[in-house]
Amino acid sequence: MRDLSDLKDELEKCVRCGTCRSVCPVFRVAGREPSAARGKLTLIESYMKGEIGLTETYLKHLKECTLCGACRQNCPNSVNTVEIFNAARIDAATKNGIPLAASLIFKNLLDDRILPWALKMATRLQGLIFKDSSVEKGLLSRFSLPIIGSGRLLPPLANKFFMELPEVKALSKQEQGSKGPKIAFYAGCGINYLMPEVGTATLEVLKKAGTRVIVPEGQVCCGMPAFSMGDEKIARNMALKNLEAFEAHEFDFITTSCATCGHGLKNLFRKLLGDNSELKDRVEAFCSKVRDITELLVNELDYLNKAGNEKKGELIATYHDPCHLGRAQGLRDAPRYLIEKCSAVNLKEMKNPCSCCGLGGGLSTTNYDLSINITKRKVDNIKGSGADIVVTACPGCMVQLRDGLHKFGVKAKVAHVVELL
Repeated sequence: MRDLSDLKDELEKCVRCGTCRSVCPVFRVAGREPSAARGKLTLIESYMKGEIGLTETYLKHLKECTLCGACRQNCPNSVNTVEIFNAARIDAATKNGIPLAASLIFKNLLDDRILPWALKMATRLQGLIFKDSSVEKGLLSRFSLPIIGSGRLLPPLANKFFMELPEVKALSKQEQGSKGPKIAFYAGCGINYLMPEVGTATLEVLKKAGTRVIVPEGQVCCGMPAFSMGDEKIARNMALKNLEAFEAHEFDFITTSCATCGHGLKNLFRKLLGDNSELKDRVEAFCSKVRDITELLVNELDYLNKAGNEKKGELIATYHDPCHLGRAQGLRDAPRYLIEKCSAVNLKEMKNPCSCCGLGGGLSTTNYDLSINITKRKVDNIKGSGADIVVTACPGCMVQLRDGLHKFGVKAKVAHVVELL
């Protein structure tokens, strides 16, 4: 990882042309110069020169970013804005510390024993704080609470976490199937604690694809939430723990059904651990085997020929590109291929399918109002497509899309690609 002080040359590549303003989801809503990359880079440069300090205003503008990467992708000078913003957050967190609540959460995410116990208790108590909504798979807060707010649709904690399911626990020691490529499945927090049905659907699809599957025990959070908040140390410890958990097994590929986790396992781990000479080869061996589930099915397993074509029904689906899949991993065609060729729905593209849903970069917790107003643009495009189902490949995006569809009165359902399959 490069420190903020090492990114001076990268920062100076920005010529202040303003191209970033036209693609920034935050700027579209907030309309303030510091909302776009150009404004943030100017502030960071002033901070590095000692002209401003770690003021409340400076930190506020650092947080007002989904880290979607649209500015980086469209920059004519190829300024690595996301790396600069992450480095600035790490610098601020190193000097100011992480908020206590976030720090406790991240530390517990590193322990695969304490957090499940705490969340199991929370599962029993969630009825006191939340009430069932009329919306599929959603709870509404009974009170106005910090972060949660009032009227926000949130996913319920699963009664049985994915890693606790009997069929999954059995796969922690012995793989499913006796032939075919051996696949190690990484669940991630969203699937484990909130959407185990996405995990079980993934296992069913992998079985249909003729693979042997193992789900290594001891896996923890991928570290992306901690890293986006600037807690590089915790993120590095998470990466190392996951590396060790998977190294205990032999496999051909590692797959995940979470776009954010895939970006973390495939790209972030290299940054967090790759500069350690003792770990470099191990990290490269791990990262080189990571595949998003859609990428694995299309490019490695030839899923179409193994699963066969589905007869099309009447339902219309539209696809939302997760930023951590489309931009961060360059995967746009594989999920669409699976929807078009291997599911029973009819794919119809929405306008701007790759625009950010508003969840990322911690924005949905630090500034929910701004976050959900970004989601509104996405919801309007979904409505315009006339789709019955919004399909995506990221549990985080699924949470945000369900909340936005509920808040703005659009009745489309939200599903993961593997659930269609």
